[in-house]
Amino acid sequence: MKKIVAMGLVGCALLAADPVGTMKQSVELGYIGSTGNSESQSLNAAYKNDYQYAADTDMHFKADILYGEKSGVKSDERYRLFYNVNRYINSDLFAYGEASAIRNTFEGYNQQYNLGAGLGYNILKDEKQSLKGRGGLQFRRSNYTSQPHDNFYYLKGGLDYLYNFSKTNQFTANWNLLDNLKRIKDYETVVNLGLKMLIVDQLSFKMGFEIKYDNVPPQGKKKTDTTTTAGIVYTF
Repeated sequence: MKKIVAMGLVGCALLAADPVGTMKQSVELGYIGSTGNSESQSLNAAYKNDYQYAADTDMHFKADILYGEKSGVKSDERYRLFYNVNRYINSDLFAYGEASAIRNTFEGYNQQYNLGAGLGYNILKDEKQSLKGRGGLQFRRSNYTSQPHDNFYYLKGGLDYLYNFSKTNQFTANWNLLDNLKRIKDYETVVNLGLKMLIVDQLSFKMGFEIKYDNVPPQGKKKTDTTTTAGIVYTF
């Protein structure tokens, strides 16, 4: 998993060296506190890349890492990759494809891989705010720490909301829901809230909160995990 994260970051660095379209990148460093299957205060780092290939096609990549220790003992460790491409069919309707990977042994996953595709729609869009809805199918393979691996297909739905308080300050909210096609009680929902405020030029302060609820978690794990973040973001 660590090699996959490194490969993803190298790939984005090569793309940044020879941009064809419009690119926006950011690096985030800060504090993260977690509750649930891990209880700790840690340092985290994240890289984000938004690339506009053309007027009707855009790409989004994000990688983040958190690691923490208490009294010399590892108390938190997570690696995540997310990649998404959107292709607009008209001004509001778009098709999307996405892939993601995660390693988090504290939540019971040696590795988890996701592939998905579907359709989305711009429900609301103006200078101040935007709201997008998405729905589709997702395949997931989970390699657990304490039980045999499994492969499942899920229905996925989600909403992405953005509100600009001003040209320099914005609020974001994202909600995703996965439901197993064969076992309806096997569902997972994740909510992300974020507030970003410009400090000076390309430097911003960002606060975030994530809550994840897994109704059928890996054996012996809690259903609810939360993370709170606060850090500095450099955009270039």
